[in-house]
Amino acid sequence: MAKKYNSQATIEAILSVSARLFLEKGFDKTSMKDIAETAGISKGAIYHHFQSKDEIIEAVMEKQAHTVTDAMEGWLADADSLNGREKLQFLLEKNIESQEAHCLDDIMSVRMKSAEFVLSYMQDCVNKDSAFISEIMKEGIADGSLATEFPEECAEVFLLLMNVWCDPAVFSGNAEKLEQRMRFLQHMMKAVGIDILSDELMEKSLHLIQKIYAEN
Repeated sequence: MAKKYNSQATIEAILSVSARLFLEKGFDKTSMKDIAETAGISKGAIYHHFQSKDEIIEAVMEKQAHTVTDAMEGWLADADSLNGREKLQFLLEKNIESQEAHCLDDIMSVRMKSAEFVLSYMQDCVNKDSAFISEIMKEGIADGSLATEFPEECAEVFLLLMNVWCDPAVFSGNAEKLEQRMRFLQHMMKAVGIDILSDELMEKSLHLIQKIYAEN
């Protein structure tokens, strides 16, 4: 009896394989043939769901964005009693724990080679994720735990620096350089009234940095 075709499983396989290949080889150097062979499917199966690599990378980034949003919303479900500043610190702590748990995964062990990924990641930080963070900052302003006239801009700048500038997969550098960037970010956020990078969070971040560089 022939195995029933699973459309959703095929889409998931295409996106998973494409994400890995785009990171490892770069978007331009990854062909539809590469994706098909690695996923163990025909090129026709890919074109049945996606007309081009552009559509695939858009779907990959959309999936990753949903994963991040779902994770943050799930974490916040346990933080109802916290003020705005504490909620942001709680999210940062959970994010560090999540990164530490996955820092040895294949997807984390390669260097970012796709300009499309970097650009899309930056756009998501500003256009999507920052709205989520700025709302929590506004809660902090309302409850007095944070103080700034520019919550939306602070959210955008913080996410860009934290997730792009301080990401060793995007901007290369040694552990010492990355620690300096983190300490500058801590100082800058405190100076603009968003004092969320506590010394405890910094220690956890630096521990993660040391672990990443010890494995690379």
